Amino acid sequence: MNLMKCLLIDDEEIFRIQLKGLLEEIGGFEILGEADDCRSGLELVRMHPDADLLFLDVELPDGTSFDLITQIDRLPKLLFITSHEKYALDAFEVNALDYIQKPLSLERLTRALDRLEQPRSVGDEKLPLLQESDLVCLCCNRNKHFTKVAEIIAIQSDENYTHIVRADGRRFVMKKTLVAWEKQLPGDLFKRVGRQLIVNISALDRLEIKERGGSLWFKGLAESIELRQGSLKNLQQLVKPI
Repeated sequence: MNLMKCLLIDDEEIFRIQLKGLLEEIGGFEILGEADDCRSGLELVRMHPDADLLFLDVELPDGTSFDLITQIDRLPKLLFITSHEKYALDAFEVNALDYIQKPLSLERLTRALDRLEQPRSVGDEKLPLLQESDLVCLCCNRNKHFTKVAEIIAIQSDENYTHIVRADGRRFVMKKTLVAWEKQLPGDLFKRVGRQLIVNISALDRLEIKERGGSLWFKGLAESIELRQGSLKNLQQLVKPI
């Protein structure tokens, strides 16, 4: 059996020992090296261009791991394990395999590593059609947040991931394309207004026109979504003249 070659970058030695123990228990992984800051981490990754998987903490003594990975031409798969929730969106923007919050458990790590072997999503035609009152689960790390479809306010695309905004302002990230969402959601309530955005038209509040687009505001939310000129035109076409 070919072992998956791994690198560990974390400034807590105790955690590195724990992670190595869990990987040994799971089996199939070879640790090529460790580092405890950005400088030594960069050297480590460059020394091992054949590495398959890089375990990363985010905040390191001399910077963040995002500073580190921007200096590497060929990146292995990335798996973030950190104490900080606030970097989750940044992690998925660099196509991370997963983003795990400490403390780490064997079950949670196994779930993340299972994704290494998962095939890409099956055809969208197998996904069920959703109704406004249907209950869905939006996942955030180890938690599942039960949400009615009608409480989804907007969905923004980020390659194979989407960022979901809920009516209470909470944001989630899912490995699900905008096309898949569009095929599932009720078309009378959710409209695609651009290449990267689906909105719940019942939640629209106001539109602030700018020189090259606009700011779209939703009822009860403190933050807007910026629209480009093309999306702005598509949105305006949804509005009936009076």
